[in-house]
Amino acid sequence: MTTVLLVNVLAALALAGCLAESVAQDESEGGPAALASSLSNRARLPIVLLHGMAGFDQIGPLDYFYGVKSRLASDGHQVFVTEVDPFQRIEVRAAQLAPQLQSILARTGARRVHLIAHSQGGLDARYLVSHLGFGDRVATVTTISSPHRGSRVADVALGILPGPAESLLAFLANLIGGGGQDLEGQAYQLTEEYATSVFNPTTPDDPRVLYYSVAGVTRAATLDIWREDVCDPLLWAGYLLLSGHGANDGLVSVDSARHGVFLGTVPADHLDEVGQILGTTALGFSHKTFYSRLARFVTDPSAPSPI
Repeated sequence: MTTVLLVNVLAALALAGCLAESVAQDESEGGPAALASSLSNRARLPIVLLHGMAGFDQIGPLDYFYGVKSRLASDGHQVFVTEVDPFQRIEVRAAQLAPQLQSILARTGARRVHLIAHSQGGLDARYLVSHLGFGDRVATVTTISSPHRGSRVADVALGILPGPAESLLAFLANLIGGGGQDLEGQAYQLTEEYATSVFNPTTPDDPRVLYYSVAGVTRAATLDIWREDVCDPLLWAGYLLLSGHGANDGLVSVDSARHGVFLGTVPADHLDEVGQILGTTALGFSHKTFYSRLARFVTDPSAPSPI
């Protein structure tokens, strides 16, 4: 079971992480309750999408947030997608984000940005704000199924990594990521122990930034759904592993995905949440519509909740 789980999870992450494009409009300041209303110029701020574990620049027509950038651009938003190492520790990825955000700010003349992050990207965003001093340059951080309290899947994966499997996976991570990757270090930082004992206690929210979160709930165990969503079988083992800990998206539980103002859940697995594979998502869930509503929400304080 554990071997099947690891293979399926890595396959899902590899498919989910097929992206990110280039790098990176205006002002604001704040502090929680009054912060939302004080960010009156939020609509003119650029939106920056942050990918999760296994994210690539682009492979052919496949980008990580499948078709999301073009949809948001057609809605009138200025959108950028960042790129960091696919298999690396949070602090390394956050450090790679910093100059990209600086470039976005310089190019647009904006003073702050909205960050929308999937999976590990949400932890990168929190680290960037808390440890790298970006609280004055980030208006909102919205995380989508980020493992704020870790993932039991990472715990299990680490338990079976030592030995030949570890060497093979390290080789594959460096092959895919272009060298210098740290898959084991990355996996450890996604465990429940690291999240609750190290990351969260040392990474407080910045009072100048608004934090929102969204979780996904998969129906991976419903066999008839597999006909509509080719991704679900890849996440089935993870779903079963996490099912004893409540609703989840196949990799991250709803409880772990909660952070800041929890907006609710979407009927999607971890891949559906970014429109993978190639726009194929669970029946009844449109990832593009979800991101369109989410973008409107973060840029317009008077907009209704996106869920």
